[in-house]
This record gives sequence, structure tokens and C-alpha cells, in this order.
Amino acid sequence: MKNNIGIFKITILILPVILVLLTAASCNTPANITSANTAELSAGAIEAMDFTLSMKIGWNLGNTLDAHINLDPSETSWGNPRATQALMHGVAAQGFGAVRIPVTWGFTIIDEEDYLIETWWMNRVEQVVNYVLNAGMKAIINIHHDGADSYYWLSVKHEDLTGPKKSAIDEKFTAVWRQIAERFRNTGENLIFEGFNELHDGSWGNGNAAQHRRVNELNQIFVDTVRAVGGANSNRYLLIHGWVTRPSVTVSSLVMPSDTIENRIIVGIHYYDPYDFTGSARFSVWGSKANAPGGANEAYMRGQFNAVRRRFIDNGIPVILGEYGAVNQSGRGFLFRKYYMEYITKLSHDNKIVPFYWDNGGFGYGSEKFGLLRRTDGTPYDQYAKEILEVMMRAVNEDYDISEIAAP
Repeated sequence: MKNNIGIFKITILILPVILVLLTAASCNTPANITSANTAELSAGAIEAMDFTLSMKIGWNLGNTLDAHINLDPSETSWGNPRATQALMHGVAAQGFGAVRIPVTWGFTIIDEEDYLIETWWMNRVEQVVNYVLNAGMKAIINIHHDGADSYYWLSVKHEDLTGPKKSAIDEKFTAVWRQIAERFRNTGENLIFEGFNELHDGSWGNGNAAQHRRVNELNQIFVDTVRAVGGANSNRYLLIHGWVTRPSVTVSSLVMPSDTIENRIIVGIHYYDPYDFTGSARFSVWGSKANAPGGANEAYMRGQFNAVRRRFIDNGIPVILGEYGAVNQSGRGFLFRKYYMEYITKLSHDNKIVPFYWDNGGFGYGSEKFGLLRRTDGTPYDQYAKEILEVMMRAVNEDYDISEIAAP
């Protein structure tokens, strides 16, 4: 990441070289993408883009239905209360248009032959989905921590890419998505299915060609399984990811699945760069003006989002930023959090990428303290959370240039 910063310090002398590099990079775009420069978007692509953009900005119900004890789902085990209808009405009142509901299925999959999901857990997932829909928002559900670090059954480690282990994973993955699709076969398009979360082998690296092919294969299995169930699933919007949801790897390796209906696939990315600022709070400053450590400054961020736009948005493929955020910090660190959150939200919005804030209910200061909204009524947790929410909503609702966002 650090080595990419200099790309944006372009001078007239090196501009021709950069243009050559960009041209060469464009030649590596997978063949199933048509360049927007040579073909206008179809009516279906515009409809899909409009559907996605109608969400405007989303919120994650993090560390709730995805919470678990050794993969045994337990909604309150990570410190958050049970989700309620009052919470979702409050989230909607803050201006959010959608809620992503991460779900761990784990040991509620009780039958190792037919992989049947326990009824009580499926009922609870459906209840929370209905809370969101009843509040006038769109909902997203997924398979979440079952694939965490490839530690559990949904693994993309090298030893699980071939042979009996791969076959067993495919069978279970198919069975889970078939049951989810059957349960929601009569629920309309405002419910989106997301195949899986941040699939990787535990290293958080960029993976290799074989692993990228495996993720693409799982995306295809996901699409085929949901469509085969029928009902509202025949034209439901489906959300897919590339390896580890990293923008650069997604741009270079994701292959769009074949589908029985056109323009119903949304691509997802996640962004937490630099994590030493956004997640661990090891650094308290961010951006080029502060000469912040970590390398991933404004220019780097723009480069990542521009690449995503060129590969997908410009070709009529909708994109959501399914997770992003920055933890709360005290003192001057809060000013940089506020700056970061407005900048990335505005950049995402300007690129027609719908951002979903990662709220894990962690309040206070420091590592993993992403908490923003109270879990009782969806109001901002405190004055600091209120200020963060205000700049996020300004970024998606007001017309201004990103250069107007002043660094501390």
C-alpha cells in the first residue's frame, strides 16, 4: 500500500508513462465486462443501478446475529442486546436506507447429511429481516462467520480447494442457501442475499489464482442455488464478493457469475485502510496533511475507489461498500475520525458506491470501538457519535465537492 502513494504525485514528465500503464492495466479486465466507453448501459443495468443507489447509505447490525460461541450462534453473547423493531425504526429515522444483517449459521445446521437448519434460528433471522422491511428499509442477509479466516466449515485454504473436502463444502453451502431461499421465496426484492463475507485463508493476504477461482466458483454456486428455488428468488438482487472483499483484488480477479436473469448482481467491497487508524487506533491521525503513518491516505483511497468505479459502475454493475468505518478516539484523534468518515463516505457516494457503516456496538474509545447508534432506539450513542453521523449524512445528501472537506 505504501508504495502506491507516489502514483498520485504525477508530473507532466511522467504522465505519458502513467497513461501507458493505465492502458495496459485496462487490457487485463476480464472478458465478460463490456467497456462503458463502447456501449451505453442497458435499461436493465440502469434499473439495477437505481435500485442500489436508492439505499443511499446503509448500516450494519454487527456483532448480533453473527455473534457466536465456538460457532454456536448466540445473539447477545458479544455484548449487544437482541434486535428489536424499535431499533430498526430508529435506524431508519437517522436517514439510513438499508441494514446489512450478518448471520452466523454454525451449529444451527444440525444434520450433517441434509444440513438442515434449526427452525428457531431461521425464524429469528426472518423476524429481524421483517423488522428492517417494516421500517421501510432494504435488508441484506448472508453467511458470515462460518467462513471466518477459513477456520470453520466454509474454508478456502489450499487443502480445501480440491477433493472430498471441497465437495463437502459445496454440498453444505448449497444446502444452506437452498433453505434460506426457500424460507424467503415470497419475500420481495427489498431483501438482498449476500453469498458470504470476507473469504480468505486466514492470512488476510491477496490470495493466489487458485483461491480466486474458488471464490468465483462459490459465487456461481450461490447464484445457481438461489435461482433454482424460484419464487421471488428468480429475480432477487444477489450480492457477491471477490477474495477477502479487498477492492484491488476484487477488481483484478472477480468473474461475474452467469445468471438466468440479467442485471441482478451487485458487487461488494470492504474498506478499512489503514487499519492501524480505523480499527486498532494505533495511529490517531490520518491523511496527507498530517503526514500520517500507514500510507493509505486520500490519494490512495481515491485510486482504490476509482478503480472499482471503472471496472464495475462504469459498466452498469452496482457496487456497495458493505463494511467501512473508523473507531472512536479521544482528543485530536476524534477530529481525524470525523475527517476520515466524511471523506470516505463522500468519495463512495461520488463514485455511486453505496456505503454501509460497520457498527459493532462497541462504545468508548480505542480498538474495535465502532459503535455509533444505541441498540435500544437507534439514536446516536453520544455527542461524538452524533457528529460522525452528521458528516456521513451530509456526504450523501448535500451537493459539494470533496475538496471542500478540510483536514484537521
